[in-house]
Amino acid sequence: MNKLFDEYRVLSDRILKPQDERVPSFLKAMESSLSSQDNWTFYLPYLLSLENCMKCGTCAEVCPVYQEKKEQIYHPVQRADMLRKIYQRYFTFTGRHLPFLVGAEDLTEAKLNELAESFYRCTVCRRCAYVCPVAIDNGLLVREGRKILDAIGIAPDELKEKGTQLQLKMGNATGAATPAFKNMIEFLEEDIEDTRGYELEIPVDKEGSNFLLMHNAGDYMAFSETVMGAAEVFNAAGVDWTLNSPDTGVNDAVNYGLFFSDVEFTEVIKAQIETTKKLGADTLVIGECGHAYEAMKYLVQRLIPKEERPFEVKSILELMDEWIKQGRIKVDPSKNPDPVTYHDACKYGRLSGLYEQPRRILEASCLDFREMYPNREMSYCCGGGSGFAIMEKGDFKKFRMEYYGKVKAAQIKDNGAQVVALACSNCKGQFRDIINHFNLPVRYAGISELVANALVR
Repeated sequence: MNKLFDEYRVLSDRILKPQDERVPSFLKAMESSLSSQDNWTFYLPYLLSLENCMKCGTCAEVCPVYQEKKEQIYHPVQRADMLRKIYQRYFTFTGRHLPFLVGAEDLTEAKLNELAESFYRCTVCRRCAYVCPVAIDNGLLVREGRKILDAIGIAPDELKEKGTQLQLKMGNATGAATPAFKNMIEFLEEDIEDTRGYELEIPVDKEGSNFLLMHNAGDYMAFSETVMGAAEVFNAAGVDWTLNSPDTGVNDAVNYGLFFSDVEFTEVIKAQIETTKKLGADTLVIGECGHAYEAMKYLVQRLIPKEERPFEVKSILELMDEWIKQGRIKVDPSKNPDPVTYHDACKYGRLSGLYEQPRRILEASCLDFREMYPNREMSYCCGGGSGFAIMEKGDFKKFRMEYYGKVKAAQIKDNGAQVVALACSNCKGQFRDIINHFNLPVRYAGISELVANALVR
């Protein structure tokens, strides 16, 4: 693949189709995005962010990608201006009739290539939006730009073909059919017995339970300690709960459509809602997956009326926090003696406001909890968000490490912790790579895993 924007590539030629004429279809799709009827979900903040920017540079001062190497192509305003210039040239009166007055140039196929690649250098962590003095959201512009690209068939295969489309077809983005899923559950039950010394039956497809726990499906394969830990915690709490298999619909909390397409996002949300209704659960519990929680807890409100969602949505973090406070589960922090720090996932923190719950859990379950700085609303994105954690082709893993990853590696070194507690699957994938790439003397662990370690039975 030829280099188009920088030395990395995330969109293959098969997806990008650089040999085709795509500008007319891009402009048509962008015209639709500027219609309040066609794009009612985020129309007003989208238009506000297109039309107003003081170029003050406040956003650049907090962008981890730009701050790492100060390369102008990664400046948040320069990236957003790629879309703004198209808007000014083709969708304003002055741009259409007197383009030289707004300094707007015609969109070319080469510029479209660069825009597409540029929009997949931003994890949409929204740190920039948090500090903008006039409420401009450059992260939203990136997502809206990706929606336009998807409308003309340009989207990373990791997010679409191997993501939302596989999830809707198979029930999960890993492609695991029900027999394989149930085999994994049996293996986890055996592993719990071997490591903990007691038997635990993990319920699957139980109808009418109080809690349906839906994990990021990748956790069963890549981060099974999180799944086992959650099962131990639910068992210790003595609640009526269940997991579900693909036989019941979707058994995967992820929603990669959040990163690139309202159409894909809505289809996955609908499938998850129908699955929960089919099983008759009172509460859908989202496992350790930040974007899945934001999608089903908050963004769903813009898409699906409440009466069509007859169940409550909670994060597993909220439940564990409640159960510890209530004394429903008892924990002994001495069982987690190593120094532990916590990474605020962007989707849990800035975008969902879950700051104190994970901290209360860790302070109760770990002997030495210490903060990374900055934290909470100003936490640095780890670089795994927006689907980046599963993208490696085109030397993209190197980009994740040398820009986002280097910032987090420095924070961990300064902190001195031996365990990084994580509540998001994308973060776990990214931190796994960060630890290996920078040879850090630390390990990562899911919060459910740490709570399970600390349980007093």
